[in-house]
Amino acid sequence: MLFGFISCIGIKTIKQTTYIGNFRESNYGFFESFRHTNDQDYYYNLPFELKFGGIRLYPFDSIGKKDYSWLRNPTNLKIAFNSVKLIGLDKFVSFRQYNKKNSDWCCDTQWENKSLNDIVKGFLLSDTISNGKDYYSKFWQRRRIEKNLKEAWQIFQQIDDFYNSKKSMVTESTFDTTLYQLLDYDIKLINSDSLSYPKITLRYFDYLKKIELDYSAYKLIFHNSRLNFSRTFRDSLLLTMKYDTLDVEDWGKMNDNIDGWITGEIYPDPNRNYGP
Repeated sequence: MLFGFISCIGIKTIKQTTYIGNFRESNYGFFESFRHTNDQDYYYNLPFELKFGGIRLYPFDSIGKKDYSWLRNPTNLKIAFNSVKLIGLDKFVSFRQYNKKNSDWCCDTQWENKSLNDIVKGFLLSDTISNGKDYYSKFWQRRRIEKNLKEAWQIFQQIDDFYNSKKSMVTESTFDTTLYQLLDYDIKLINSDSLSYPKITLRYFDYLKKIELDYSAYKLIFHNSRLNFSRTFRDSLLLTMKYDTLDVEDWGKMNDNIDGWITGEIYPDPNRNYGP
């Protein structure tokens, strides 16, 4: 269980003595592979960081920890893609962006000066069986080891069909409702103007509380430079939230915001000492 911390909330209705208020923050399995981001992706319109990259073999990285194993599971890979499909692929990457050449791809990936369209077709036309030395072959070698090759190939095929044949996305039952709602709120915030942003944020705030991500809800409202709520209104929102108590000594041993949805890196808490 991850606990959110608030060391100085600045209202008199909550007293702090030997205990510190810790907002509830449940841990969902997909947090291990997905993370909310407040800014648009450098290349596209992605409201999240997708931690599926790297060349180390599943399930361990160089220091012996699991290497984003949730998304590498073939069932979860389908669930994640279906959740994105329900929102709409073109809401994340427009048709123009999909076909635009990109000179910023890095590090000898055979992607330089290619569009996403070129890259996806490269995956579909590449050899998925042999142990070649080129990037695509190595990609499929990793998928074979992880036993998600079929699912990955089908996803590339669906993406290609959508952007090039204008085929509508088939609604599938295997998706995660919570992941879908979180991504949907994120994409709405990224595409909102100054008038709609506060309204969407408040709906998002209520949803985060509903799914027991109270600390993420707190960070969304209280450490968000795009909001200009009054102190009185923010405090009234604070009083709607649930929080637990934790002994100060026990709290001092915790680093409670590693894998939450809205993270400390995106919305830093100036009053929070993140511990050792």
